[in-house]
Amino acid sequence: MSSSSGAPATACDSMTPGHGYSPMTVPCPFETLLSQTEMSSSDVLTVTIQQSVSSTQSFKGFLIMAFDQTEGVVGTFKMASSDESSKTLDCGGVYENAATHRTSSLKQSVTLEWIPPESFDGQVFFRTTFVESFSQYWVKELSKQTVDVIRSEITTPTTTESSPTTKLPLPDVYDGCGVSKGCIATPDGCVESKSCSMMTTYRKMNNDHLQLEIYGQMKGDEYVAVGFSTDSKMGSDSVAECVQYRNVLAAYQSYNTKNRNNERLPTNVEGFILDVSTFSEGYIYCSLQHPLVYQNHNENFDLNKPHYILMATGSTGKDNIQQHSKEEKSRSSVDLTNGFSVSYFNESRILKQLHGSFMVVAWLVAASVGVLMPRYMKKTWVGKQFMKKDLWFVFHRGLMVIAWTLTVAGFIIIFVDVGGWVSESVSENPHPLIGCITTVLAFIQPFMALMRPLPHAPNRYIFNWAHMLVGYSAHTLAITCIFLAVEMEEAQLPYETYWVLTAHVCCYVGAQLLLTFLARRKSKTSQTLQHNYSEDERGTFGRKLILAWYSCIVVAISFTVIVFIAGP
Repeated sequence: MSSSSGAPATACDSMTPGHGYSPMTVPCPFETLLSQTEMSSSDVLTVTIQQSVSSTQSFKGFLIMAFDQTEGVVGTFKMASSDESSKTLDCGGVYENAATHRTSSLKQSVTLEWIPPESFDGQVFFRTTFVESFSQYWVKELSKQTVDVIRSEITTPTTTESSPTTKLPLPDVYDGCGVSKGCIATPDGCVESKSCSMMTTYRKMNNDHLQLEIYGQMKGDEYVAVGFSTDSKMGSDSVAECVQYRNVLAAYQSYNTKNRNNERLPTNVEGFILDVSTFSEGYIYCSLQHPLVYQNHNENFDLNKPHYILMATGSTGKDNIQQHSKEEKSRSSVDLTNGFSVSYFNESRILKQLHGSFMVVAWLVAASVGVLMPRYMKKTWVGKQFMKKDLWFVFHRGLMVIAWTLTVAGFIIIFVDVGGWVSESVSENPHPLIGCITTVLAFIQPFMALMRPLPHAPNRYIFNWAHMLVGYSAHTLAITCIFLAVEMEEAQLPYETYWVLTAHVCCYVGAQLLLTFLARRKSKTSQTLQHNYSEDERGTFGRKLILAWYSCIVVAISFTVIVFIAGP
């Protein structure tokens, strides 16, 4: 439960965040309220987690589950795909039996819906873990009330409803790839080895329809979906879903909104016909007819034109699919109506890896060492110059030029990679905005330096403070931005990256404290001893040692982070 994007399944048993702190022992300022104390097993219960009446505090994260009298987890949670504050969680291999936060934004209240098992009869209570901050959280807080669930009588419906789909053998989806139909799949080379984890095939039919096959590896109540996009990014896309929910197979049409939420259409468009569906040996398969020209969510789509192909898999609810656990997108737009090619989703990550590596070297190495020079090393290497400049200044300028160059290059690279500015909620992903601010601050620094007054000019102190403020602000924001990148799905970084970055911050603070201590001691000594300004000040050896020690450590830390960025 240590992630700002929600508790992991590993936190289900203990319901305790992996923050390294003990739970709070003071009374919890938050509570869990139920909309009723008695209900039928066919009803839906509204559950509200909120700040207590006497409290003004907010919480950032939560994990909630329902329990019966034997302390077994019961029921499922339901929420709309547009819900930006919460999401379901699968605990113990059971789908949607817990709920957690989706973002770490401050919350005063969150409302959830809980559905009991159809045949359940008994008393239910809820336990909630609330996270106010990284070090302040309350574990397994009991709900204010319990609810008595009364088993409802199961009646035979008077209308015909779909029954669980007959499990047909899986067809050979690979047959005809590149010959009679186009195929796009993941991972690379899987079509030849018949080992794809996700795959879409397509061919144009004579009646202005596509014949689509959607195929993917999954388990339980999950989906595999294919989306058609004009710009390779999620948002404003038409989606075809192949879904298994409660042992029933179905195909639906949905739409990815501009805010990257998925909304299932009330009814499929005319001409969208499911021919065959089956689930076997851990794979789902749907064969369907899909119109080439149609309207989805009041937007016109024409699949006669090339489109980027998106695929995703994840958990599904009764009325909508949930956030994907895996996603892929085609490297380029695909002509769905002409020719039969075999292609693969896995796009090159080289630009993202270069962007991350450049920023790591720029800010964890060059900038973090460079900022120490003017503050602590001016009276070191006295009398030693390079191109008529003091050595400390040469080191400072050289390191900051490296940081500036790599930052600008990394900024350009990521814009080229994502195709310009990507509109995202700042609360969900502040990394792009903070990165842009950092780049602007870094970019203006050398131009400020070019306009600096002479050393003894009366207004020199204004430049010194402005230059230092902009520099330290850029450095702080850059380190924050690197921390934020760890959570980004595109970065594919392990959780251990947090600890490595934390080690860097600790070393940086430690180096500053040690150098400050030496500077203070030197200041006191200089009051009693007259200094020879043609020589290094006292403590030079200590400063050089700390600088060398610090430089070696940040290089090692940066190398480790770059190895993480490069991935397996």
